[in-house]
Amino acid sequence: MRPPHPCTANICFLAEDANELIRLIGDEVGEGEAELIHEYYKLGIPPVTSRDALSAMFGYNPGFVWSLLNRPRKHYRTFEIPKGQEVRTITAPKVALKIIQKWLSVHFASVWTARPEVCGFVPGRSHIQAASRHVGCHWVASVDIENFFPSVPHHRVVDALRLLGYRDPFSLEALTDLTCFRGGLAQGAPSSPVLSNIALSTLDEALAVYASDRGFVYSRYADDIVLSGKGDPPPDVHPDISQMVRDDGWNISERKSRVDKLPGRLKVHGLLVSGERVRLTKGYRNKIRAFRHLINNGGVKQKDLARIRGHLAYAEEVDRFAAGKI
Repeated sequence: MRPPHPCTANICFLAEDANELIRLIGDEVGEGEAELIHEYYKLGIPPVTSRDALSAMFGYNPGFVWSLLNRPRKHYRTFEIPKGQEVRTITAPKVALKIIQKWLSVHFASVWTARPEVCGFVPGRSHIQAASRHVGCHWVASVDIENFFPSVPHHRVVDALRLLGYRDPFSLEALTDLTCFRGGLAQGAPSSPVLSNIALSTLDEALAVYASDRGFVYSRYADDIVLSGKGDPPPDVHPDISQMVRDDGWNISERKSRVDKLPGRLKVHGLLVSGERVRLTKGYRNKIRAFRHLINNGGVKQKDLARIRGHLAYAEEVDRFAAGKI
């Protein structure tokens, strides 16, 4: 895994502050852009105010910056990875663009506060915490957004950037060009998770209010939207939340959307929530027992060791959380 660039934490990357960035840009910077750089710097958001500003912050040739903004296909590679019985197409940025996207993601995440119901792609939160919100429920209604990152369109990214504080046309257009591919967020871009959360903020607000008004519990982990409650599930709950998702502009994966109730299995964000604590599914527990047996008896091939240890570490994390140790 490539380590993050040491300047990622700097708002102006190679420049120490707004004044140094203005000095590095030189005579090309005007009074209006200089004011904008100081404004964005104070807001804690990267001051991508011009191609010259981006070139100065990263030491990239202006022609290369032009290529990043206008020839995106040159700066991504596309491949497929297995996902269950399907495959997922990943559009991964090449190194120069990935550094910029990682830098953006760090600072966007530092100034954006997600609602407590949102646990995906938020530092310090996890799907285990999201699932734990539903412990002890009697029913679960789930809705899944289809083709998540690529389904976040260009104009929703612009809206998200405005919420962060960007207001000038160049910044809005350039930052969207740097984070989108073929009209939506790039599937493999490190900036996509935080931007998707911001783009979904209006839907999160609406669903949280809907749940609160009815005594339900709401959580979202990435594209997985879940409401739960006590007693019998109201017949209108799933149609209601499905319509709210569609009204906000998103497509629903029908095969992943459902309502489950006791005494059936209640699974939220991959974990069981009926009872007093979150826990692994029976199938996953059986897998863990088999992995432990193989480890203890030296039956694991070297190439599989890291993967199996990852599963064991995850199971231990769930158990520690359930026991209140994390």
